[in-house]
Amino acid sequence: MDKLNIIVVDDHATFRDGISFYLEEILGYNVIAQYSNGKEFLESKLIPVADFILMDIQMPVMNGFEAIKKALWKHPYIKVIAITNYSHNTHLRELILNGFKGCVLKDNVYENLKTAIADVSKGKVHFNDNINF
Repeated sequence: MDKLNIIVVDDHATFRDGISFYLEEILGYNVIAQYSNGKEFLESKLIPVADFILMDIQMPVMNGFEAIKKALWKHPYIKVIAITNYSHNTHLRELILNGFKGCVLKDNVYENLKTAIADVSKGKVHFNDNINF
């Protein structure tokens, strides 16, 4: 099986670098791009070759919800997992309606991301239990 190509979108450079290192060095995936907001992501020519998008929800310039709605319009096949700090503000219904296939909280991203990617790869969804309805 080929390595998965992943795009990471988060407004914190340290988090992007850390999660990219984890994805490449520990899980063996290819991080093909990193962006600091939804607008930069939408300008990417790499979206069509990405297997997964890991997207923060709360970002300046353009948030993750808006970016994914627009990306799915052009690329309806992309698989998107939200990565967020905001469990109390994140609602399962809103994530699903905006096209997210999963959500992992940043507090336990290293414990849950591998399973989330595996579940979504198999056509399942993956949402943490503490995401509100």
